[in-house]
Amino acid sequence: MKKRYYWSMLSLLLIILLFDAMYIPAHQNMALFFILGAIHLFLYLPLNLLGAYLFFKPIASALEQNSFTEPAFRRIKRLNWYSAWWVFSLGIAYLALMMLMMYLFPPDMGEIKLENMPAALWVSAVPSILYVYAVLPAFITWFIINDFTLDLKTKIFSQFNVNFAAGKKRLGLTLLTSFIILGFFPSILVILELVVTGAGDEYARFSDMKPLQAIMPERIIIFIGMVIAVIFITRSFTKPIYSLMAEINAVKHGDFSQHAPVLTDDEIGTLTSAFNGMVKGLSEREIIRDTFGKYLSKDVADAILGKKINIAGEERTCTIMVTDIADYTTISEASAPADIVKMLNEYFTVMVDIIQKHRGVVNEFIGDSVFAMFNVPLDDPDHAVHAIQAGKEIEQITNSMKFGDNRLLKTRIGINTGVVVAGNVGAAQRLKYSVVGDQVNIAARLEQLNKQYGTHLLVGENTYEIAKDHFNFKLLGEVQLKGKEKLIRVFNVAN
Repeated sequence: MKKRYYWSMLSLLLIILLFDAMYIPAHQNMALFFILGAIHLFLYLPLNLLGAYLFFKPIASALEQNSFTEPAFRRIKRLNWYSAWWVFSLGIAYLALMMLMMYLFPPDMGEIKLENMPAALWVSAVPSILYVYAVLPAFITWFIINDFTLDLKTKIFSQFNVNFAAGKKRLGLTLLTSFIILGFFPSILVILELVVTGAGDEYARFSDMKPLQAIMPERIIIFIGMVIAVIFITRSFTKPIYSLMAEINAVKHGDFSQHAPVLTDDEIGTLTSAFNGMVKGLSEREIIRDTFGKYLSKDVADAILGKKINIAGEERTCTIMVTDIADYTTISEASAPADIVKMLNEYFTVMVDIIQKHRGVVNEFIGDSVFAMFNVPLDDPDHAVHAIQAGKEIEQITNSMKFGDNRLLKTRIGINTGVVVAGNVGAAQRLKYSVVGDQVNIAARLEQLNKQYGTHLLVGENTYEIAKDHFNFKLLGEVQLKGKEKLIRVFNVAN
């Protein structure tokens, strides 16, 4: 990047020499061109390179040390300004040296005699020289180095993951300044030159050049300068836009890992910074969605994240499923902790897949138990049927599948339906979306009753009433659950 900056600054010499060459056809004097070229070679080679070295030194040190301090950041943000002011100063120096050399060593300019130059002509000549060799090159330099700093910021962001803060500069001010320098100033210079060259006998005694011939070189130079400036002005707008569009396309395809480099201090930089904030939020949201997805189905996670669910608390009719592993205490006593963890992970993976397949939500794991709910948080008109279907599939699979160290696990299941309160439950520091109510306790009691009846799946009478047309049920009797006064009927689902 250091070499590129040096070459960017040295490229001004080619532009300036091109400007010098525009005067040859009008004045038909190669000696004048060589004088101007010699001065410019001195200014835009050693002096310009010295300035470029000094300006880029803090940045070069930061790149070499892989450590960007605040001074290096400030230098990068102001590099185009320093470079433009340096080129402007070289233009002022050129004007002073040119006038000194032409005074000490006046060139042969044919009919044009510098000693006969009207005083009024200096009014247009000096501003024209300043514009052509100081203002316009400095303006072009600002955008050339700005183009360089856009790539430099991109490199710093990609290599060191360091981004720049958005500023308060306005695109409108940049465009207004460009209009003044490229449009207003040249128009004023044309008016001045036409007034002076049309001044009559005094100008005629100084030069036999026609007014159009006299002002044509500056017009061509200004046109060339405008073309160069417009190219880099356009790049200063399009580069950060294309950089941002690349990241937008990445996000469009689901990649939230990348951020866009903030390349400018204007509205585009502010937009880029806002985009990065949005991507950060989407990334966090995706992490939450992925985390939820380990417990909830994708549609449930989307509903929660989309705030389509009332998490403050509401009454819902819900079918609750509670499961437990038979003889788990004996199994855990006879197995190493690592084997128990492996067994439970495999077992819970199967359980979650089955429950989610039937539109249920696994609310939590308690030891070897699974607590799942249907019709909460998403509506499911057939929640009781789906809960029983999930229970029967769990019963079938756990009767044949082995987990962990080649172990069969018998699962006891209790299913009950009723009105519960669904919402966030817990302390202010830690909340959990769950359901509470008496019907939850009944589901847990039914799971325990499997020991008494020697069964694996028991259903409460509320669930039976909703799903009795879909399965073959067997009434096992009426029982009084612990803590309950009312008897409830208990059913087993026949295979």
